[in-house]
Amino acid sequence: MGTLKASKTITSIGDPVIATGPDDSDWEDNPMLDINIFNQGKEVKTEYKHRLPVHIGVKVAYALNERLSIESGLTYTRLASDMKDGSQENYFTGEQKLNYVGIPVNVKYNIFAYKRLNLYGSAGVLAEKCVSGYVTEEYVINNATKKSETFDIDSKPLQMSVNAAAGVQFNVLDNIGIYAEPGVSYHFDDGSSLQTIYKEKPLNFNLNFGVRYTIDK
Repeated sequence: MGTLKASKTITSIGDPVIATGPDDSDWEDNPMLDINIFNQGKEVKTEYKHRLPVHIGVKVAYALNERLSIESGLTYTRLASDMKDGSQENYFTGEQKLNYVGIPVNVKYNIFAYKRLNLYGSAGVLAEKCVSGYVTEEYVINNATKKSETFDIDSKPLQMSVNAAAGVQFNVLDNIGIYAEPGVSYHFDDGSSLQTIYKEKPLNFNLNFGVRYTIDK
């Protein structure tokens, strides 16, 4: 999964599977080697699947005039990815989850307002820091899980991106609203070995939810 591994937790499930080589040695402690041996002559595939990131945020906007405002705040993002390598019966799977905390700086332009509903467009930059993450790996032989491992991720890169979005906000109070923003972002290379949707597709769609407090001029 392209991760740096520190502490790990190992859980064995079911009876151990032992593959024996020409010298009568066994690889009981190396399930990946078992999988490769059982897959000899079979079709083997490697698949990656990155889930769509969703951002949750709390923002404070300062209104420059009736339509234009600048804003910042705090966001939380969970990035999740799945990987599978092997045949239909014998394979390795990995699930990677990364947690990011970010600070956005945006310019927001109000397009339309009706009672408590606002439609707007926004654009800006987002700096996100990976604060934690882990990988869960499972080894399956003959459709039975034989071993599972969980690793903490040491790599904590800083992720920079630029974004544009169209948003809708419902004002529950005069200055406090709940917003939803479908948009598009471009993510720059963070210089780490982590495999994420940002690496595979630097330009991708995202969905932002949160609460916004607006300070009138």
